[in-house]
Amino acid sequence: MTAAKLVEVTLAMTWSPAEPEGHAGYRIVFAMALDSQGGPDAAAWLADPDPWPARQETPGEPVRHGDVAHDEEGWSLRFPREGGALSEAPLHRIFGGPGWLRPGEVVTIAGPEGEAAWRIVGVA
Repeated sequence: MTAAKLVEVTLAMTWSPAEPEGHAGYRIVFAMALDSQGGPDAAAWLADPDPWPARQETPGEPVRHGDVAHDEEGWSLRFPREGGALSEAPLHRIFGGPGWLRPGEVVTIAGPEGEAAWRIVGVA
């Protein structure tokens, strides 16, 4: 089986309780296959034998490597806690409206630490 053709999506934090003015140094980058309308392709995710990689970049901290997850509730990112397994990593649920995979769009990511707004700054 051939792996899906993935694009790289880059997000920059625009707002969180800790950073109400936003902070471009906080980034999330993940890979995702797109469907014919330019949205996330759930069928490609299910068919792909390889995990779709994700990473979280926070100033002053090591890069956290994780993956993209999908279930009946939608799309999420998983980043393991220090020393933890990826399979036990908490979900960081992505909430975006129609057409959310376009530069300039804002998505909310909700995880155990709360919610933050992220602007899509690149899809390549």
